Amino acid sequence: MNSNKIEKLQKKFMLVAGLSFFIVMLLMGGLMYLSSLLTTQREVRMVMNYLIENDGDLGTGMRKSGETLQEELEDEASQDKEQTDEDKEETSEIDDSKKDPSVTEDSWHKYFGVGSWMYNSAEFPYSTRYFAVIFSDSDEVKAVKTNHIAGVEPEEAEKYARAAMERRLKFGIYDGYYYQVAEREEGGTIVVYLESLRQIDSVNRLLYTALTLIGIGSIVTLFLVRFFSKQMVKKEMESMELQNRFMTNASHELKTPLAVIKANTEVEQMLNGENEWNQSTMRQVERMTGLIQNLIRIVRAEEQENTEPVQRIDASAIITDTVKTFEPLASQEGKQLDQEIDASVSCFMRESDLRQLLSLFLDNAIKYCDEKGRIFVSLKAKGKNMKLSVSNSYAEGEKTDYSRFFERFYRKDESHNIEKGGYGIGLSIAESIVKQYHGSIMANWKDGEIFFHCQFHNGKKTGGEGGFAGERRSK
Repeated sequence: MNSNKIEKLQKKFMLVAGLSFFIVMLLMGGLMYLSSLLTTQREVRMVMNYLIENDGDLGTGMRKSGETLQEELEDEASQDKEQTDEDKEETSEIDDSKKDPSVTEDSWHKYFGVGSWMYNSAEFPYSTRYFAVIFSDSDEVKAVKTNHIAGVEPEEAEKYARAAMERRLKFGIYDGYYYQVAEREEGGTIVVYLESLRQIDSVNRLLYTALTLIGIGSIVTLFLVRFFSKQMVKKEMESMELQNRFMTNASHELKTPLAVIKANTEVEQMLNGENEWNQSTMRQVERMTGLIQNLIRIVRAEEQENTEPVQRIDASAIITDTVKTFEPLASQEGKQLDQEIDASVSCFMRESDLRQLLSLFLDNAIKYCDEKGRIFVSLKAKGKNMKLSVSNSYAEGEKTDYSRFFERFYRKDESHNIEKGGYGIGLSIAESIVKQYHGSIMANWKDGEIFFHCQFHNGKKTGGEGGFAGERRSK
């Protein structure tokens, strides 16, 4: 993993952490808002049902004409004193049952501001602001009750009531009031409006506050996650950069002694002739030189140092041309190299990357193909996807662990026999190239052949990384 991949991983972590916080807080805020809204509506419905059952009256009923609120309070106080002992006992029993800890339902409702306990509150008749209109079966106004609200006149109350009767919903909000339309047991219809501005404002205030806190919290969380994640990956990025720098510097430094050894060996061959000793030295020098070149390729592939632009290229022509360059080598090794290339398949990719990818597969196939075996290259286009496959005869591959083929320096021969001339690096480089274009790569064995498949997906990637959009152009 290089510094670019670490930065991408950090950004993904920030995105996941930010989204997780936002979703959790949004869910919590939504549940709080929904709970508050349902509780408010439940309380409003209970009050309205109480009013409907009492035919629009509350407490001792309507005030008499010209009676002030203070006079009504005095009348109600005198009526309370005249309550019989039997009624007091019944009321006491009800109150005791509500004080009983075992009666959890009323207690639960009381904590959330709803329940039958509110009707027994001394302030209930004076804190409830409403008006009611009673209609006959022929929709004529029988009574208008506005004695519990100061801001609505009887004529205005009648207009509100008729507007509610014309609405499809029998319960809802209209002009800042909760309303309910119900049929009376005696016949006719009753419409009750409950002044609910405070409840509505309270619920809306909770919603706006929750959304504001969620927004501010998400922004703060994003900055905090960004800050701490940078601190967490800083050392890893420095370590990765040091490793890549060491690999590049070491590769370059090794070139000088290898060049000297090669030059001295060539001079010895000129003076004393070739023998098994200097030939062995030359083979090892060439092997080390190839290994160093592959190490440099790995670093460049991971750091994506290729400055060649990503553009639409003719994949069919490039793959056909690359296969031709390997035909002499395959023929020299006694291998048969065949191909099946769909015509005019184009893709978005760097030409050098496509050539290097196929070259790595063909080089591996020629080295590990069975004697007088067959190597086959296939290019298929399906919609906007492109599939490149390279296979070769490999009779001994049935019990091989192909999931490890793309591990760096992995070789099936654990003794690292160098007769084949491989380094266990080529397939790792091929995987790095494929991942640059967000494709997939896999290896499998079937019927005596080993297959390497590369699948490249839709679309050209922005930001210079590129992506495959293989398609067959019409001729």
